[in-house]
Amino acid sequence: MTKKHLPLLLILILCTPIYSQDQGVAPILENLKTKWKSVYDYSCQMQSLNRLGQEVDKKKLDFSFQRPHKVRMEVLDGPKKGSVIVRTAEEKIRAKKGGILGVVAVTLDENDERVTNLRGRKFYEADWGSVIAEWLIAAKNGWAMERLPDENYNNQPCQVLLAHWKDPRSSITEDKIWVNQDHLIVRRQQFEGQTLVNEVIWWNIQVNPKLDPGLFDL
Repeated sequence: MTKKHLPLLLILILCTPIYSQDQGVAPILENLKTKWKSVYDYSCQMQSLNRLGQEVDKKKLDFSFQRPHKVRMEVLDGPKKGSVIVRTAEEKIRAKKGGILGVVAVTLDENDERVTNLRGRKFYEADWGSVIAEWLIAAKNGWAMERLPDENYNNQPCQVLLAHWKDPRSSITEDKIWVNQDHLIVRRQQFEGQTLVNEVIWWNIQVNPKLDPGLFDL
């Protein structure tokens, strides 16, 4: 799939009816889908942890999104601290290093390793729309999903969903999300067997803050 097809794919998926074996799952996914349709832009902070074999990458990030699929990510702490990468309105990838070396921004190819995390996921697929789309596709394909007991996470009552993956292209076996009362995903964990290989936490969330479009230029 090319990057040009991504926004269209998300639109098509969001228009697809939701099916799930567990009747407690579908209403939560429907609420996520409805909420996402109302979001034009948002900003937040994120903590990401990725594991691949013996390698571990952990970062604190400042993340911004604006439709149709503009993204800005700045590393606040961790490897490559201070670096910034954006996906512009023209679907170009621009990046610059942190510190005094980060004066000049460069254009990156889609396949440049700096565009992806340790596990190969592109930085602009860290938005909620991409995560929700993955879950909706999984539900449509009949993957086993269940609603777990509600939890209090970061002082927020959350609904918790668990999906059992069976994608032959992925080594992920389980995917777990926490959804707060505003129908926003505030935590995601993915496992290979018993091993946590991906975790993302979202906080300091501002929805529809009318971000300056220039934020996504570099």
